[in-house]
Amino acid sequence: MRGHGSSTPATGSPSLDRNLCVSLLVSLLVCVCVSSVVGVPLAPSSCSSLKKSLKSARVLHWETGQLLETYKANQGEGVEFICQAQSEGVPEATVFGQDWTERLSGLHVRLHEFTPHLRHVAEQQADLQPPSSKLLRDLDQVQLRVPHLASNLHGLLQLLLPNSVLEPPGPTGQPPLPPLNSFQQKAYGCSVLTRFHTFLSNSQKELKALRGVACKRRMDPPSYTTGQHRH
Repeated sequence: MRGHGSSTPATGSPSLDRNLCVSLLVSLLVCVCVSSVVGVPLAPSSCSSLKKSLKSARVLHWETGQLLETYKANQGEGVEFICQAQSEGVPEATVFGQDWTERLSGLHVRLHEFTPHLRHVAEQQADLQPPSSKLLRDLDQVQLRVPHLASNLHGLLQLLLPNSVLEPPGPTGQPPLPPLNSFQQKAYGCSVLTRFHTFLSNSQKELKALRGVACKRRMDPPSYTTGQHRH
């Protein structure tokens, strides 16, 4: 009987050891996953730069919305029908990338892709509107805001990825567009401003999501890695 009793722990211990190993492995993986998300953005300077980028994107989004309304009001009758037409070559409003680093870099690249199109719309409208036009002033204001957001995003990327070489955005110029008639000009301008406005909305969502990781967890990361709660 003693022999049988002493063999029981021997048959049960491998299972306990496996369970313990699995638990430790899961805990380690959780720690690695959490640290890969919150580890880089935890610095206070990163959080401050992120908030600055978000504020810049929010202001530019609002001003672009006002610009879009002014643009439509200056295009005459049938503007809603005109704005439904799709223009080729206009950047997409979506944000690309698999993880947060790629998506943040994607914001920076996409912003530079819109720049020559905004300039082209302003050049077209300068030929159609009087110099004192509110539309021209709004177009100038938005174009002045874009470099500020681009600079903030670039600074944020440098803080979050200090050891990475940031590839410069592609050329800001664009191939000459074919001659456009009045309808095509109006549709092109509406496509550029509508997509740019949507892109800025998507940018705010991306930056808010990153802020939720970088700033809200900055002061207490252990609670997310150990599953323990402070009292």
